[in-house]
Amino acid sequence: MGAHNNIHVPKESWPAFMWYAIEFFIVLGAGLGISLNSMDFFKKVGFNDSMTIWVFWGIIGAVFLAYYLIVRPLILRRPILSKI
Repeated sequence: MGAHNNIHVPKESWPAFMWYAIEFFIVLGAGLGISLNSMDFFKKVGFNDSMTIWVFWGIIGAVFLAYYLIVRPLILRRPILSKI
């Protein structure tokens, strides 16, 4: 009995950029969660609403910078989700 060359292999049909998109949205969710949880502290310190908006997006930006410039290139060195 011969082997068929028309079998479906999910790894070959799944686009590689989707792992980067999944990773991006995980980092975005983590940044939003950290930022939302820390907003009460900045309001108690005495920042007004316009300043807390800057702090909110600044914390999200800091999470992105920390992950993509420090954690991913130095610690992870390879894509994590592609080995599932």
